[in-house]
Amino acid sequence: MKSLLGTEVSNDIRGILYLCELNYDDEILYVRGEIFFKTPFEALNAYANIPNPESQMVSGKTFEELERENESLSNRINNSSWIEELMNCL
Repeated sequence: MKSLLGTEVSNDIRGILYLCELNYDDEILYVRGEIFFKTPFEALNAYANIPNPESQMVSGKTFEELERENESLSNRINNSSWIEELMNCL
């Protein structure tokens, strides 16, 4: 599996925090960085404590679940309706 930035994700990773920037004018969410975690809790804790509300997180109890969540996030990021909803929430 590859991350949204194209990094190969090792099988022991269970959470990814994507550091994002939302461009309101162009209605695009840019992934600017990523941090990998070995447990979903570590990923959630980092996500909850980062002062960047545009950032996104994926996690899974298994590597396969993480893959599905990562693919789902990739699809949402490319969906204009989801971006609009995100902009309204922020």
